[in-house]
Amino acid sequence: MTDDRESYRTLTGPPAAVDSEHKPELLEEMAATILDAAKTLVAALDGRVSTSEAWQVIRDLEHKGDAIARDLFEAPTISRVGPASAESVQELTGYLDDVLDAIEAAAARLMIHRIRRVHPSARAMGQVVLESARELGEAVGKLRGMHDVFPHTRALHLLENRGDDVLRDAIQELFSGRASAKEILKWKDILETLEASTDRCEDIANILETIVVRAGAEDKLVAHDVVMDIEEHKVTAAGVEIPLSSKEFDLLHLLLRHLGKVVRRERLLQDVWGEDYFGDTRTLDTHIAWLRKKVEASGGVRITAVRGIGYRLDPRG
Repeated sequence: MTDDRESYRTLTGPPAAVDSEHKPELLEEMAATILDAAKTLVAALDGRVSTSEAWQVIRDLEHKGDAIARDLFEAPTISRVGPASAESVQELTGYLDDVLDAIEAAAARLMIHRIRRVHPSARAMGQVVLESARELGEAVGKLRGMHDVFPHTRALHLLENRGDDVLRDAIQELFSGRASAKEILKWKDILETLEASTDRCEDIANILETIVVRAGAEDKLVAHDVVMDIEEHKVTAAGVEIPLSSKEFDLLHLLLRHLGKVVRRERLLQDVWGEDYFGDTRTLDTHIAWLRKKVEASGGVRITAVRGIGYRLDPRG
């Protein structure tokens, strides 16, 4: 096993040194450890390495992640990471540990069930997990500079949506086919474990976005050809500036910050018109209609009404 693991290190790279004195580096190292585990998992799902070998490597990485998490929780010298509060760092640490735990749990199930033929949906979910791990590393790495965090957190939100779709389609396929009850339960368990890691990645994205917003470091938000420059209070579509009223700008700001997710009507009204607004709520629909005319065609985005809930902005294509 030792020789196998040494040969396998070419897939993941050498382990990084742990520095318990600096929380930013530790968060980045934790994210890098998650990426290594995701790469190993995908290698197993693709058949490039045995499930037992992959689990051994991922288990070692999970132990390394536990050690990093302990250092983050216990380090007495630094209570903050830049503008991030100690509480935010603890939340990030807990969720990062959850992601690694979910990947290890999925790898363990692959080994326990002695998987020989991998279900296609598991490969698809593995790719979602790997892409999420890459975006996670980029987002955490940008936290110290507090710039360009949002493109990566937005990607994490969209990947979580994709994970939901893969899981739903896979379960439908499993129950509509000729798979035995044992096969259905086995793959449903593995897929749900993998999908849980993407949920935790989205939780991390939410925390990172909150840190950036509270620090006033939000710079640009992008969806397809729509670019919002927060500092200059300017929006362009395909390079052409779009004139927006203050209310339209604030509405678009909220929708861009929650790209691919539904923003409740109540939230839109409260954040844009204020907590004390008691006017006709149809004014929201009117402003959304104006906003659609200005950004949808030229910006390559779509603003969708979700009945009884609110609105969602999605990039087209």
